Amino acid sequence: MPPPDFDQLCDGPLAPMLEGLEVRRRAAVARFAWIMAGIAVVAVAALVFIPDLAFKFFAAGAILFAGWLAASRPLEATARALKEPAAAAISQARGLTYQATGFPADGYEPLHPLLGRPSGRTFRDRIAGTQQGTPFAVYHAALVTGSGKSRRDVFKGLILALTGRPVQGETVVVPDRGLFNLFSPGAGMARVRFEDDPAFEHQFEVYSTQPDEARALVNPVVRQALTAWRSNHPQLFVRLAADQVTVAMADDGDPFDVGSMLKAIPGRERVRGLWDDLERALGQVDQVRSTFG
Repeated sequence: MPPPDFDQLCDGPLAPMLEGLEVRRRAAVARFAWIMAGIAVVAVAALVFIPDLAFKFFAAGAILFAGWLAASRPLEATARALKEPAAAAISQARGLTYQATGFPADGYEPLHPLLGRPSGRTFRDRIAGTQQGTPFAVYHAALVTGSGKSRRDVFKGLILALTGRPVQGETVVVPDRGLFNLFSPGAGMARVRFEDDPAFEHQFEVYSTQPDEARALVNPVVRQALTAWRSNHPQLFVRLAADQVTVAMADDGDPFDVGSMLKAIPGRERVRGLWDDLERALGQVDQVRSTFG
């Protein structure tokens, strides 16, 4: 399939939603402003009429937070009405499928213990298909642990799942864990050392049920690629088992986003952001495929 043309997409299937986007955005911003103005009045009234000093500030803060959530819904709905059809159209033009939410998280469950068994997980924006003859799926994951004041982010980034060449054992590559390197992350796994590559050893640890196979799989070319990827990703996890390759790449950005609806950004520029994000994700798929395929 020839590569899609951005202008043809915007002038074709995306034209109807782009034409009325600014009108819908302004209406959503107006609703946001009116709701927040009303909530501010209620919050001020709480500060004036609630006698208890500590409780009045708590009540005012809670009112403002709840009001912000309610006021943001029209903005979020406007963004979603553009993002989901646009992401689907861009994916379809490449012969791929797009799912916003409610999809199976390809390859995630075996990664769950490697990521510290986070208690909360959110998956969104799954794009799947075939790249250079290799079936793949890529999606965004946000993983957290704890709740309330103890809540913290565990992982935020893309998870890529590809079909690769079959292997006999299970091999994982995880970030260096300090003293915890002595403990295997999975049953029957032994630590695999690469003393001849101190740069790699400084950043990663490798464990496998088949150490000899792991040394062949994580060869100098693969180690060089992983070290290069790590320079752009604060966390990087790899799992090789059966004919599946799964890679989790942490990222501080927010891919597949159309930008704040509080800002007057041209519709084509918002769609261009989705286009570029998909291009980057497919580039990462190609890197993984060529490294482990």
